Amino acid sequence: MPTSRRKPSSTARASSARSPRAAGRSADPGPAERARTASVADEIVLTGPPGRLHATVSVENAVSERVSVRGAVLHRSGQEPVAGLATALISPGATASVPVSVSLSRTTPPGELEAELEVGGTRRPVRVLVEPELDLHLSPSRVLAAPGRQRLPLTLVNHGNVDIPLAALTRARTDDGGPDPGPDVSLTVLDPTTVEPGAIVSVAADLTVPDDLDPTRRHVARIPVGTADLEVVVLPRTASEELS
Repeated sequence: MPTSRRKPSSTARASSARSPRAAGRSADPGPAERARTASVADEIVLTGPPGRLHATVSVENAVSERVSVRGAVLHRSGQEPVAGLATALISPGATASVPVSVSLSRTTPPGELEAELEVGGTRRPVRVLVEPELDLHLSPSRVLAAPGRQRLPLTLVNHGNVDIPLAALTRARTDDGGPDPGPDVSLTVLDPTTVEPGAIVSVAADLTVPDDLDPTRRHVARIPVGTADLEVVVLPRTASEELS
């Protein structure tokens, strides 16, 4: 008498049949996949001057193993991705506040940018609030002077992200260490201009020091040149001395 054969149940087939993809990997996801399971909560806002944008991102580890967060990437439409700094080691089921920093071009103008921030393999919308940065470098920034007028060549470099206009005439009170300020020292820029972000500008200026400064004292004045300062030093002298 023939023996009947039982057909395997659908449950058995489902448990025994494995897709090629499932068969080719273990149940434990790799580090990159574990990172993708981390989720970022709350609104993300990057703020600061363009070279020092900062944010704190809440990252939740939703898997059963520790997740290592290494780095961040800022994505902007039509722009190359910008790598940032972020480091954290998050325990299973924990949520960590991860500091993130990103640097854009120093000449990026102030304002709000729309972008996406990638942290732990997850991309989320981010508001980028670029603050003004006033960073004007003046050379020379310190000069010796004597009573009278002298011509000064000045070079200005704008490392910031806003235009810096130069005034035609600026003044500063002299200080000899006493309780009262002394007379003004003045600087006349012969061809005043505006120093744009990233620009290098050379100008000529006339420095005028009053004749009635006490010759037995040292006098110092800080004349504004845009957002920079020109420090003028007048040394003690005798009547026969002249600045070479």
